[in-house]
Amino acid sequence: MESLIIKIVARLLQHHSITFAFVGEIALNYYNVPRVRHDIEVCVPSPLLQVTADMLLATGLFQRSDPDSFNLYSEYKRGMPRLSTTGWLAPTQFVCLFPDEFFHLEPLEKSLVAWEQPASPGREPCYYISEHMLDTDGLRASDIRSLSLPRLSRLLVGFARRYLDQKDDTAMIAAEQLVDGMDVDESWCARHLRGESQSVISLIRGLVQGKASRLDDFSDYHVTCFLKDEAVARLVRGIPGYD
Repeated sequence: MESLIIKIVARLLQHHSITFAFVGEIALNYYNVPRVRHDIEVCVPSPLLQVTADMLLATGLFQRSDPDSFNLYSEYKRGMPRLSTTGWLAPTQFVCLFPDEFFHLEPLEKSLVAWEQPASPGREPCYYISEHMLDTDGLRASDIRSLSLPRLSRLLVGFARRYLDQKDDTAMIAAEQLVDGMDVDESWCARHLRGESQSVISLIRGLVQGKASRLDDFSDYHVTCFLKDEAVARLVRGIPGYD
């Protein structure tokens, strides 16, 4: 049922012409990070945050559902609009909304993956989708193009900046996992970190240099803790948004 809510939220926001991006665990799954999904996290332009929450509530499909307590892994959601599905769906699914500035993705419309157009009508372009993104009930490769996701560079820099600004440990964990999931290397950093602050560059390059230290000596993964070999690493570089 999780994939159904993902599709419904995407269609509703598209219908109302609201620029959005799926962030959190969905975006990490997209970039080859094996994370279990909890809330479906969606980023919208800051001025439209409450408008978006009100629109979703007005459909009758959702109701307000603020968490009763927070922990290390959910504290960052404090104060954000959080909705749950109403009685039409079981088990209950949750949607948490964030302003684009929260993840340093503003302006959001300039931070999104640009999907290439098919070479000919009726023919899908060739691209790679991580198995972690497809490991849901009913979410197909053809659905991914409608989801709207941040480019890797903007997402990774956003997490780095959030950690540096807020000391948010969940942002640091996400940044490290993105580096490992996509095998971010020095050449990628040279292409995509130009113009960023020295503190952001140093943080990300430190994560890149630490990839080998995060390998498990007892596993057969040789590139990163999420990538078994160079053949798999080449595939994930074909995920739209990597470059």
